[in-house]
Amino acid sequence: MTYLSGALTDTTPTISVIVPAFEAADFLPQCLTALHAQSAAIERFEIIVVDDGSNESIAEFIPESVTLLRHPQNRGAAAARNTGAATARGDILLFVDADLVAHIDLITATIELFEQESLVAATGCYGAKPANEGWFAGYKALWTWHCWQRSAGSSKRSSHLQGAMAAISREVFEQLGGFDERYRGGNVEDYELSQRLRKAGHHIAFDQRIGGRHHFPGFATVARNYWNRTRMWMRLKATGRSFSSGQAGASSAAIALLALCTLSCLLCSPIQPLLLVPSALSALFFLLLLSRFLLLALRSNGLLFAVYCSLCHFALGVVVGAAALSSPLGSGSRDLQPTTHQESA
Repeated sequence: MTYLSGALTDTTPTISVIVPAFEAADFLPQCLTALHAQSAAIERFEIIVVDDGSNESIAEFIPESVTLLRHPQNRGAAAARNTGAATARGDILLFVDADLVAHIDLITATIELFEQESLVAATGCYGAKPANEGWFAGYKALWTWHCWQRSAGSSKRSSHLQGAMAAISREVFEQLGGFDERYRGGNVEDYELSQRLRKAGHHIAFDQRIGGRHHFPGFATVARNYWNRTRMWMRLKATGRSFSSGQAGASSAAIALLALCTLSCLLCSPIQPLLLVPSALSALFFLLLLSRFLLLALRSNGLLFAVYCSLCHFALGVVVGAAALSSPLGSGSRDLQPTTHQESA
């Protein structure tokens, strides 16, 4: 790890905001602008950016008030977050991804939540509107927001921390040993940490202000991420090491399998026309299970957007269903079987 720049002050901040960044030049400036525009006093928090071995230089985007650290090689988000945490001075660690445009009350909400004596961890969600334009980004933002409202919106508790916007007591983070850096390729390190957090007897608060608008990647990148994560998830589940996720519940699994069944039966129908019946039934049940979200999409942006969302969800459902069924085959994602996590002394 290389220390590149940063301004240390005599004032100890309450919160250390840690931003892992890899090839993030396109959206990091907007992320930092939003963090500097927070409603909380600037003395209450510090910002640490960890450049995780990017090929492009991001130093020109870093103000003097921000600490910049650099990994010589790319080591993954978990390692970048751990590096930032090791440098942090605040009692609360707030992890914010570089492609997030933070809610103006992100810092204020975190401080207010952690004033509760028993609270050691909190998370939030992406907003219903994305930071970038395009229908696919709009679909992903609305779907992710919908999932979080369904799983945590009313209870104000979450089953897991979302690494893109997660706050945790530094003391507890160090006791748990930080993020496990050996889960590469499936992006599940935040779920794994959450599992250890719950096993230690802690709950995770949910507040929508801990979040913001997200820059979503395109369909191909999302599909690849879904493929890798699903295959890792299925393999971990087979060994009893699966993790809880707000989006990967029974309903989402059923939707994915129905999408795959619809397409499979349709493709085979020229050989056996009777397969059109299960294909149609699967499509019908797919739409029924997705109906609440599609109504939300309809109210949000109209009929064409709702149809577009259904097609995107169908395509991604096929990807997830195929990934789940193919998980016993091939090498899948990297580092699928890490050794038992070593607790810190």
